[in-house]
Amino acid sequence: MKESWQNLTDLITNPSTTFARLKFNPKWVFAFVVFCLLSFGMGGAVAPFTRQLLISRSVESAAPNEIPSVISVMVIALVWAVLWCVVLSVILTIAARIFKIDRAVQFKHIYAGVVHTSLIRSMIFLVNIGLLPIFRSIEDVETAIDTRIIPGLHILAGSIENTNLLLFLSHVHILNIWHIFVLTIAVSIYTGVSKGKACFAAVIIWLLRVGIEVVFTAMFLS
Repeated sequence: MKESWQNLTDLITNPSTTFARLKFNPKWVFAFVVFCLLSFGMGGAVAPFTRQLLISRSVESAAPNEIPSVISVMVIALVWAVLWCVVLSVILTIAARIFKIDRAVQFKHIYAGVVHTSLIRSMIFLVNIGLLPIFRSIEDVETAIDTRIIPGLHILAGSIENTNLLLFLSHVHILNIWHIFVLTIAVSIYTGVSKGKACFAAVIIWLLRVGIEVVFTAMFLS
């Protein structure tokens, strides 16, 4: 338990130490529990805004859909977060075998790394959720982009009306540089490649995650 706590502390203050430990001792259960609690709680915090989005879509639709309860939204957020960690870990494990990464780095090591880096993303999302009630009322939310408060490239998009593209651009902001930085450290330590190659891989992983999240959001709100 002490080492698990230390991993979470070092994830913020000294991520290199965290991933060096995880590479040789992939403890992920405690971080996973924290991640699940955060995902469930954040799902609840944003649920009123999510339901407002679904209500707006339902009003516009010729065949109105049933609006899920707050608890349902929280459960969906939790299931999505957990499922995505598993899927991403599988993809990265397959990639590690294809590119002949050290076979000592197995699925359990990669999964531990994914869970810990996902906590960084959760903390960034937590900032957005904290700002959301300050800058938006529930009645003002009409599209998914209305729930994105942290300034991103979407505010420079001008006349672009494609909601999915705007949602993708909203993820390009200064706090996500932190996420990519931590991903770069994780990839570098796990694979032993140079920081430049690790940064390239980290950006690909980040783009994959954001792209799939945008697609999931579009499907959920359709």
